[in-house]
Amino acid sequence: MQVIKQIFIWSILLVAVSACSVFETPELVSFKGYKLTKMEGSSLNFLVNGVISNPNWYTIKVKNSSLDVLVDNKKLGEIQLNDKVKMKGRRENDLSVPLTLELEPGAMVKMMGWAIRDSVNIQFKGPVKAGVFCFYKKIPIDVSKSVSTKNGIRNLFKNP
Repeated sequence: MQVIKQIFIWSILLVAVSACSVFETPELVSFKGYKLTKMEGSSLNFLVNGVISNPNWYTIKVKNSSLDVLVDNKKLGEIQLNDKVKMKGRRENDLSVPLTLELEPGAMVKMMGWAIRDSVNIQFKGPVKAGVFCFYKKIPIDVSKSVSTKNGIRNLFKNP
């Protein structure tokens, strides 16, 4: 009986470790918008909605993580995931994710300068901790997007 327990435990560990080694990155299918839920001092709380496809056969959990937010290579602040997010395997997951943006000192002054430009480049950079069961790894994120500011700085935070 003891040998069966050990074989069972080792086989679960082997499956979990092999699952992490063939980890496929989930992809954003659609962005459904956001809602500003709270604004206090230099902190902005958002609820972001979207659909993410998880190509893996297992559920992936994303733990509390934070990313730097840069606009034209100048740090605007840090965005933090407030709760764990679960993405079920082999399906599109409709998610509402609570995020907090902590602005750097002087960020509002920088934003006024960006308002007179035609466009700005927004970049999200840093590690996100994701995994299966109790096995997690940090996945480096570096995503950039050019955003038009022709209609003013409100386009940066425009809800589609």
